[in-house]
Amino acid sequence: MRLLNLLTAVYLIITLLAVIIGGYFIYRKLVSEIDFELGKELERQIEAYAERISNGVSPSALESDRLQITELAFDLKEEGLVLSDTIAYHDPLNREEKQLKASKSFKIGNTHYRISYYNLVVEAEDITETVVYTMALVFLIQIAFIVFFFRNISNRILRPFHSTLQKIRNFDFRANEPLLFEDTKISEFDQLNGFLEKMTQKLLVDYRQIKEFSENISHEIQTPTAVVSGKLENLLNSEITEEQAVLIYAAYQNNERIHRIVKSLGLLAKLENEEFKASTKIDVSEILTKNIEILSELITLSELKFQSDISPSVFVNIHPSVAEIMFSNLLSNAIKHNFKGGWIKISLVTHQLIISNSGEALKQEPIELMERFKKESKHIESVGLGLAIVNQICKTYGFRFCYAVDKDNIHTMTIDF
Repeated sequence: MRLLNLLTAVYLIITLLAVIIGGYFIYRKLVSEIDFELGKELERQIEAYAERISNGVSPSALESDRLQITELAFDLKEEGLVLSDTIAYHDPLNREEKQLKASKSFKIGNTHYRISYYNLVVEAEDITETVVYTMALVFLIQIAFIVFFFRNISNRILRPFHSTLQKIRNFDFRANEPLLFEDTKISEFDQLNGFLEKMTQKLLVDYRQIKEFSENISHEIQTPTAVVSGKLENLLNSEITEEQAVLIYAAYQNNERIHRIVKSLGLLAKLENEEFKASTKIDVSEILTKNIEILSELITLSELKFQSDISPSVFVNIHPSVAEIMFSNLLSNAIKHNFKGGWIKISLVTHQLIISNSGEALKQEPIELMERFKKESKHIESVGLGLAIVNQICKTYGFRFCYAVDKDNIHTMTIDF
């Protein structure tokens, strides 16, 4: 959910709660005030009638539907104002209505009178309707305010924040340019931008150092390993004993393994730094077919049955060199984790590649083999980085990579493009 939408939703909820709670208290206050004022008005009316009786007007001449005058025993104590609700007939409306009855007694001359006066009451339903209507109107005005003013104002206030997000989104280490932000006049945003500027500057320095280190160490190690390999090959071709040949060949294999590890780690570093970018989609069918042809001799020597179903013109957004590395590692994994007389099946269709092969049961979970230096093969040629490279390629290009082994020890590697 966008920040502005969240703020709007929270503001609306708070406003709605305020309207409901405020409406309740307004209703209670209105009822109280109306009853109080109506009671005071009825008391004034009763006192006015008592004044007229004391001036000689006959009580019978004053009585009406809304006014009742009854005589009480003179020795009784005067009654104070008593208010009560009652149902009485209302002539103008021609029906019974809820009315407020006010009673008070007076001793006038030698007579004790109780004067009762009725008046229509504003019913609770009427008050509720008025309050609800008013509060609904207030809430609608609030919504209109939010839509036309609050969101526009909030958009302007949050504009520096959105600008910061956009710059972060477009930030690229390869551009070698730190983030720079303009003064926003808002202290919190300026603090955030200042922190981001310092952080990206530090990240760029670290990125350059790590990149230079990986490039340097790759170059510096590959050169001596190549020299060592050459010397060892010369020794193997010279007149040596069988025991010496075994020792020299073991050294040669380990030296080659170091060379492959350095090369693979360098490739992983480049993939993680997103140094391979695909500008257009390429036909991976051709690349996969070429890789199969390259490894066909090894497949034959391993006495493996091979079956492929490759759809033509499968276009994927990936760098050609990276696609070759990915297919080569997958095929090599299917060959290494197999046995003589086993089989390999390959299926390539639009948006999916499936490579299945026979093999031995795994001693660890398939997902663990996607980590660096995790391997199942005991061959010295295996460095435990093949599937880690494939996994990193899939992460870089947004593919989904899955490696599974079923109960029949059928290994299946699936890539969803």
